Amino acid sequence: MKRSIGIHWILLFLVFCLVFFRLYQLHFYPDPRIKQQSESQYWSKLSLSSPRGRIVDRNGVPLAISVPAITFFVDPLFWRPENADLLKPIISRERYFRLKGNLKGRYFPVAKKVDLENANEIIEKDIPGLFWVKEYKRFYPHGELMPQVLGFCDIDDRGLSGLEYLWDFLLYTPPEMLTVTKDASGKIINFPTYSDRSWDGSRKGEVRLTIDSRVQHVVEKYLRKAFELHHADWAAAVLINPKTGEILASSSFPDFDPNIRKTFLRSESLRNNVISRVYEPGSTLKPVMMGIALTEGKASPQKDHFYCTGKIRVADTTIHDVKPHGSLDLEGVIINSCNIGMATIGMRLDPKKTYNHLIRFGFGMKTGIELPGEEKGLLNTPELWRGSVPANVAIGQGIGVTPLQLARAIAAIANGGYIVKPFIVKEAVTPEGEVVYRGKPERLGQVISTETSRWLKTAMENVVKRGTGQAVYRKDTRIAGKTGTAQVARGGVYQKGVFVSSFVGFWPVDDPENLLLVVIGYPKGREYFGSVVAAPVFRDVMEEILKISK
Repeated sequence: MKRSIGIHWILLFLVFCLVFFRLYQLHFYPDPRIKQQSESQYWSKLSLSSPRGRIVDRNGVPLAISVPAITFFVDPLFWRPENADLLKPIISRERYFRLKGNLKGRYFPVAKKVDLENANEIIEKDIPGLFWVKEYKRFYPHGELMPQVLGFCDIDDRGLSGLEYLWDFLLYTPPEMLTVTKDASGKIINFPTYSDRSWDGSRKGEVRLTIDSRVQHVVEKYLRKAFELHHADWAAAVLINPKTGEILASSSFPDFDPNIRKTFLRSESLRNNVISRVYEPGSTLKPVMMGIALTEGKASPQKDHFYCTGKIRVADTTIHDVKPHGSLDLEGVIINSCNIGMATIGMRLDPKKTYNHLIRFGFGMKTGIELPGEEKGLLNTPELWRGSVPANVAIGQGIGVTPLQLARAIAAIANGGYIVKPFIVKEAVTPEGEVVYRGKPERLGQVISTETSRWLKTAMENVVKRGTGQAVYRKDTRIAGKTGTAQVARGGVYQKGVFVSSFVGFWPVDDPENLLLVVIGYPKGREYFGSVVAAPVFRDVMEEILKISK
């Protein structure tokens, strides 16, 4: 009997141990599904963006930065649909109707990265069931300043275009994870305060440009004025140091505001015309072609004279001039932008040699500037240079260039004959302070002699003194320039009344540090000559730059 009672106690003890062990398991090692459900009732994990690195100009002026913003969400368990009206200022129509209906779960996003001013108005209303956390958003302090160059980011701060895209690997910082804890009533008990996260951000990568934001503002002001005044389809301007290849300003129209996403809708606004627009340069190419002719010995300042009657028959094409210029020497051809003289010289040139010279000048290939989306232009191989093609190329037709390609080619004339590599990034620095890239002046070869460069500079200076470029003349500054008015071909046929107006020039002539190309695409109205449409932009920009540099 006693033995039987002892066995019962032992069995009872074993059952107790088994139950205790199971309770221990359930308490300390719960089923993952139960743990997940419990956690969802009391806390949430949110992915919060971190600040991107800055983009600054050559003087350290911020062009793209990250600023504080507020992201709102609701807990449907404590949300009241009638409060959706209070959120109208910060939510879309679709989000409004969702909030007015029945929401499921414990988390519903309301608005992401709302600016502080608008966010604070919502926060002060203390709406039940509405919660918020702090994030960062990309901000461009100068608004519509060179947006195609800077680019923009998506809502999660990943670069999508321009420098933001190209240098995303350096500027982007992975998001932080924030655990938001709630009590049984749904109230957040570890609500983050402004001091919880560094709103300045820890040290991030930085991209410093060669751009001078002061000059950039000037270029954009006057280019915009001409773009709107002449109701043009597009416009571009690039200011380059012809000796170093540094880009000091780059502007393209139509443009957009990277701070306002609805301005992204027009695809043409996103195009950077300086590197992506291919057009026929017209007479602004004539100094380059004259340089090739002088190099090849097919033109002589001492021997050549031309008589311009206003038109000339070449193969199966008649090439026209603006007016009959009469007797001209070689310099007079450039000063008066004579098509007849240049076409005659073009027919003297060997197509293969001319093609090779144009390649050396950088046409038909990308410049390699640190920007995405660059086009290589259009330069047909010499076997296609039949009939009047050599004459057409000599007057800047039948060849497609980008504004940056042409600016670089003219820079070779300005700097003594050397092709330089253009660059827009001065340096790129990692968060640890390591310089991973540094832009530097680089000569890629000499394309014309110093003597030829000197002759062309004198001829282009006389264009400004007594030729087609007199609109930019100044007594106190020696300026060299060239006008251009090119017809536009569509489907192989030049369109009546459709032109590209341009002006390129550099100063001071003896030791140029600035070269500016202005291109106005398809101006509307009676004025379309480069001397009237583009040259005034050059003049106004140059005058303000001279004031800045004093």
